[in-house]
Amino acid sequence: MNVTLPVELTDQHVLALPQGTDLLALARAWFADAAWEREPATAAPVARPMTGARFRGIVVQDAPSAVPGRLAVGGAVFVGPRPLTSDEVRATGLRAGEALDLYGVEGPASPQLSAWCTAAARHAGGLLVPASRTDVVVPDPQGAPGLTLWSPVPLAPRDVLPLVRPAMVGARVSPTEVPTQVGGGPQECAVTAVFDYDGTVTLRSARSDDVPAVLATLDWREYGPWAYHVRWRPADGEDPDSSLSAIARQRVAPTIARVTAALWRAAGGTVVDEGGFVVRSDEVTRRAVPPR
Repeated sequence: MNVTLPVELTDQHVLALPQGTDLLALARAWFADAAWEREPATAAPVARPMTGARFRGIVVQDAPSAVPGRLAVGGAVFVGPRPLTSDEVRATGLRAGEALDLYGVEGPASPQLSAWCTAAARHAGGLLVPASRTDVVVPDPQGAPGLTLWSPVPLAPRDVLPLVRPAMVGARVSPTEVPTQVGGGPQECAVTAVFDYDGTVTLRSARSDDVPAVLATLDWREYGPWAYHVRWRPADGEDPDSSLSAIARQRVAPTIARVTAALWRAAGGTVVDEGGFVVRSDEVTRRAVPPR
């Protein structure tokens, strides 16, 4: 796919996100020191006299123009946004049906930064355009459907199974043995849901001090050390990258969201996806609805 982007982005890798996406919030999910060197702004309209004898004395104002910001992230700088309307997006040759904000990347892209760009594009529903303008990368939003609830509340194993079983419709659901907690503290638990054709969804709870970086951006009362990991794995022998696995992921993603939503209603906390980004409750609710 060859695309044509604004000349200001020539020879730059470009991160394209749905218009209005908070780039700083995405950046700080991985890079705590991400900061605007210059925030995006709108330049004030400029007044100028009209030319021509019959327009003498008439002053008009040019439309305000956007001034791209400069966001320092992981040793590089993202310059933007440069907004494109949906019509302008189609004219570039990009296969996207909505308005986009474009960010040019200045400076070297480390492996961590490249991984973040892919994860951010997947989370937000964006895409990556290389400097060569070929091989545009559109990460599959369902490519990593797992969710984790970080909660201050440890749910008892006897309460978890009846709580999540209704969300695992169409699967054979059973508890999974986990080692007994030493010292009499809250017990970890695990539940497995096996689908005939779509692999397995597992829920496992455990206390952890190794929390995602994004939680440091929140008030400490919004999450806790109890992690409820809800993950999918393909059927035995199936390649996770195959087309059949892609279909299976799409079908089980609502189950993952429903299980996570049930846990969140019972225990509270904050949901984080496999990319390390916060998923708000309304987004979890949206994901819980099977695609038509």
